[in-house]
Amino acid sequence: MNSKELLSLLDKHDVTYQTFTHPAVSTCEEADQYLKDRTFAKCKNLFIKTRDKKSYFLIMFPENKKIDWKKAEKELFTSSLTMANEDELMNKLKVKRGLVSPFSLLNDQTNTIPLVIDQEAMEENNFVGVHPNDNTKTISLQWIDLRRILSSYGHLVEERAF
Repeated sequence: MNSKELLSLLDKHDVTYQTFTHPAVSTCEEADQYLKDRTFAKCKNLFIKTRDKKSYFLIMFPENKKIDWKKAEKELFTSSLTMANEDELMNKLKVKRGLVSPFSLLNDQTNTIPLVIDQEAMEENNFVGVHPNDNTKTISLQWIDLRRILSSYGHLVEERAF
């Protein structure tokens, strides 16, 4: 789903959002150059998997926080987590590294990859900034709307304490 299709989908579901256009960015640090004065939760998105490749997860957590792999394994009731590789990212979410967004899950036709959000990110602000599957834009929307859209398309959205 491209950016135009996604924004149309948000409009169709009466989601209120604000769009910010900026040069292409692939990291939180790059995005912060253009969005530093915006008041919404700014998050990292990591596409991870179990080493046996049986389970994949998209994790969102505050941009200034590092993932604690042991805690993540405990929270996700699994062991031996690692980053998914570029091929898995393209096969599962149809995006390249640096372009991962929670809305990338709409490209997962199997609906088997959950979005797992760090509670700390949700407590930071009622709004979150995410790419609308285009790294030259950031949209700000409420967490509840993000959850509603993904859930309405069959995607599990969970909160955890990483």
